[in-house]
Amino acid sequence: MLAASALIPIVWRSGLSHPDSAWLDVVQLGLVLALLAGARVIPSLRPLALLFAVLSAQAAGFLVLRLGERATGFTDWADRAPDYQWIPAASALLVFPAALMVATALAMGLTRRDLFLTVGDLRARSRIPGTARFTRWHRQALPVIALFLVPLIIQLTLVSRPDPDQLGKALALLPLGGFALVNALQEEVRFRAVPIAALEPSVGAEAAIWMTAAAFGLAHWSGHPSGPTGVLLTFAGGLMLAKAFVETRGIAWAWAIHALLDVVIFVFIVMEA
Repeated sequence: MLAASALIPIVWRSGLSHPDSAWLDVVQLGLVLALLAGARVIPSLRPLALLFAVLSAQAAGFLVLRLGERATGFTDWADRAPDYQWIPAASALLVFPAALMVATALAMGLTRRDLFLTVGDLRARSRIPGTARFTRWHRQALPVIALFLVPLIIQLTLVSRPDPDQLGKALALLPLGGFALVNALQEEVRFRAVPIAALEPSVGAEAAIWMTAAAFGLAHWSGHPSGPTGVLLTFAGGLMLAKAFVETRGIAWAWAIHALLDVVIFVFIVMEA
């Protein structure tokens, strides 16, 4: 999971201060392909062959996107365009690696239900973290949103330093915030639906939750929210969203909560600009 995560790019760009490079995508694709090859010959790795295959599909998708963005001039446009324009476009492009992951999993025998690509049980039981008590997802969804919305707003305010005078502009551009549905969907598929489906049979649900949350947190080092606090916040959010997958056996609650939080992020992106 770490080999396919944002850890290597973070070390390369932030730790070593090197410029971005398509070679990072080549290296990560090579790493997960090596693991996939190892799963064919090393018995202890065979249960993880599906995971390595879908991560290889994702890495290949990233490499194709990187090369395509440079060839078409998308990268140059994104460097000039305001964040509220290029971020929705980039999010839409990430549907491609997400679709490759789903297609790979389906080709290897998983079903749509195995991949959590259903509504799921919206009233499923949910254990309250840190206790032995249970509640229902339709009752805890709003408290979960509030639990993450408040620290998210605080973190975005401290890091992005939004201009209050831009609030009117943000509200006027709110229809562009519809990208939140697409962004939340592709991230839920890439970080949770497919990886959890690949991990759960071999390492168990609890380990799958923690592993996918770690990858989700690292992916936000340069995202929104960003930096160490952004990583911690999205790691905690990733735990709860992955928990929703495991308990409801569907994508609906995680997608809805994620999309709502992304709308708030979009408002801050515009106000920062």
